[in-house]
Amino acid sequence: MANYSQATNIDPKRFVPVTSRYSDATVVYYTENKLLTFTIYKKNKTKLDRRDKYYVITAGTEYRPDLVSQTAYGTVDFWWKIMEANEIKDIFDFKAGLNIRIPDAVFG
Repeated sequence: MANYSQATNIDPKRFVPVTSRYSDATVVYYTENKLLTFTIYKKNKTKLDRRDKYYVITAGTEYRPDLVSQTAYGTVDFWWKIMEANEIKDIFDFKAGLNIRIPDAVFG
């Protein structure tokens, strides 16, 4: 059975918040049953900005980029932006003692 997929005009923000990495994705139908999914997220290079901040991961925030996001942005929703900006691909690489960049611009 071949994989079936078809792009839709459905706004992804009907399913995810604007803070989601999928908020700009294309919603597609897949399989003959026309189940909904998103296109694959492609990571972006976050440009350095003079307003960026730096943070040394503490023992209390080790493996917890969500807690760093809460402190930096007032929401846990941008944990993935912090990981992406620092090219950290695995949560277990978010270790105490690591100096990371907190991007100022989370949109764009």
